[in-house]
Order: sequence, then structure tokens, then C-alpha cells
Amino acid sequence: MRLFKSYSMLTVLFTAMLMSACNTDENPCPGVGLEVDIDSANLTANVIATGLDDIAFDLYVNDQLIKSVGAGELDSVDLNFQFEPGEYKICVSARSESCDREIEGCVEFKIENPNREECLGLEFRSDMIDNYNYKFFADFEGIETIEYVWVVDGDVVKEEPLTDNRTNFLEWDFEAGEHSVCIVAENDECGEVSYCEEIVIENDCVEEVAFEAEQENHYTYYFYADFAAKEHIKYKWYVNDDLVEVEIPGEEETDHKLIWQFDTGTHNVCIVSDQDGCESVEYCETIEIEEVQCVELNYTAELTETDSTDFYTFTADFAEKEDVTYIWKVFINDDFQHQEVRHADSGDDHQFVWHFEPGVEYEVCLKQDECQDNQICEIFSVD
Repeated sequence: MRLFKSYSMLTVLFTAMLMSACNTDENPCPGVGLEVDIDSANLTANVIATGLDDIAFDLYVNDQLIKSVGAGELDSVDLNFQFEPGEYKICVSARSESCDREIEGCVEFKIENPNREECLGLEFRSDMIDNYNYKFFADFEGIETIEYVWVVDGDVVKEEPLTDNRTNFLEWDFEAGEHSVCIVAENDECGEVSYCEEIVIENDCVEEVAFEAEQENHYTYYFYADFAAKEHIKYKWYVNDDLVEVEIPGEEETDHKLIWQFDTGTHNVCIVSDQDGCESVEYCETIEIEEVQCVELNYTAELTETDSTDFYTFTADFAEKEDVTYIWKVFINDDFQHQEVRHADSGDDHQFVWHFEPGVEYEVCLKQDECQDNQICEIFSVD
């Protein structure tokens, strides 16, 4: 939807004839006219003065001198003005050699706000889902005939075109602070019109933070923030008392997740809240990384034949299989096909199943994680 079309001219015309009380044959004073042509859509006013072609005059807006025009200079003077919405008084004070006193007069007018709500009657209601989440429902007369957009803090976040699948509502997660929510529409009479509400999100101090740890391999861990306000507050990750990452709500880089590769030893991982006006809250865990001991690997293979497919069941068969992380890998002519990881202390059944295509040779490898050269491989095929 285009939000900026040409506004139609809404013109209000005022005329004030500024006649001197001394308009006699002996001391004639000129008849002076003042017209104000108002474009309310564009907030401009054009002042048209008549009878002032050959005399000097001063122009005032709300008692402030705007222009002084000399005799005969009227044609070269621009009398177009930009106004904010509000009430104004324009006055002219003219001087003429043919009149023995100053000629004065004023005209008052009002610049309407083109965004006034009554122009289209835009309105919406808001429902608070929780401290940070709101749902807004557009509700105004003629809504089925008007295209409009939702604007949050000056950004268009959702369009409502005249289609069957328009929803006429917006659900939004806010950060703590003051926010503006608007619906914006337009028509030829009023131009762009908006209805806005201010939303204040109080800084709700969290009482606890937490995370979950997931081991990717022997040295690498994934840490996931796990507390209710994680989408809405700023918090920090520390490893061994060093700040390693800051999570700020609303930023694209924020994934409320820490990936860390450790060295052998004992490590302390903490997540700490960082809210203005609130005391910091932290949660920590200790991660022990033992030195990897390479072990002697072995596995067994059992073929199962059926009418529809043949498959092998491979079983890890070495003494330390519960204590180390190992990986099953499948290749065809050295081209990698698939892998599965079995983590230490996972309670896994230590079996790996692979379905075979007839006549294809598969290389099945068992590799100990973090022991680069410690793997065994064997080739299998079925007729």
C-alpha cells in the first residue's frame, strides 16, 4: 500500500478588508484586503494581499514579524508559509503617504491536523498477554474497505491489504521501555491518517536464570538459556570469569545460545542477567573435560535378509564403549553418506542399522571422537 499519495486541497478562505477610519476625500486611505488560502493536508498557507501593490507593509504571524515588504515589492515576495497544526492570527500593518495613519487588520484561522483520528475513525484495542507480549485488534467503522499498516516504534511491521486473509490484529513482543503502536491509513480527503497508543513495558526484574548444557563432542558444549524472560532481557555468558558473549533482545545475532570448545581441565560456565535498575542474578555450572584416552575399537556385523530389503546391524564391541564418544560413518567409493554419534555415558544400545542396495559396496567405519586416527573400517555388500 502506498502511504504517500497526492493530497486533495482542503481550502479555507478568509478575507479581511482593512479600511482606515480616515477614508475621506481630503485624506484618502487605500482599501486593503487580506486572504489566507489554507492547504490543511499539507499544512501550508498562502497569504494573498490586495490593495498593497504600491505601499509598504509588515506581516505578522501570532504577533511575530515575519516579513517587511517595501512599496512596489509585493510581486517578488513569497508569502507561502509552512505551519504546524494549531490556531494562528495573521496581521498586516500598512503605511501609505495618502493616509495619515497606520492601516492595521488581522485574520484568524486554524490549521487542522491531517492525522486527526476522526477523519477515518481509526482505532484499535489492546490486550496484554503477559508483561512483554501484547495483542492489538483493529476495530473501526469501514474497516472492510480500508487498507492500513501496523507501525511499531516508527517501523512498518505488518500490512493489512484488502484480501480475504487479512487478520486485522497484531501480536508483538516488546522490550522493557516506552513504545508507540500505530495503525496508519490514507484517503484522498485526509491524506495519511494514523491512530497511535503508547505502551509502557515495566522492567520486570527476573528472580532466577538458568541454562541447559548439551555435549556435542568431547571438548564442545552447547549451552541454551532456559528461563521465562530470556526473550526480553539482556544477559551475559561467562566462561572461567571471562565475559564471552552478550545477548541483547531484538538483535539479529541474539540466539540465547552459547557454543564453547573447552581445553582439558575444570571450567566454570555462568549466565548472568543484566537489567537496568535490577540486581544481577546468575546461574553457574562446572564442566569437567578429561584428557582423551584412545582405546582399541571393535564392532560386529549381523546381516538380516527380508523380501523387501537387506540390512546390517552393527554393534560396538569394545570394553570402553560406555566411556568414550564414538561415531559410525558410511561411505560409498570414499563418498561420505551418513554418520551417527554415540556420546559417552548416553546409555545407548551401541547399535547402528544400515539398509543396503544390492551390488553396492559400503564402507562402514567406527571412529573414536577426538582421536584423529583411531578408527576401524570394513567393506560390506549384499547380492
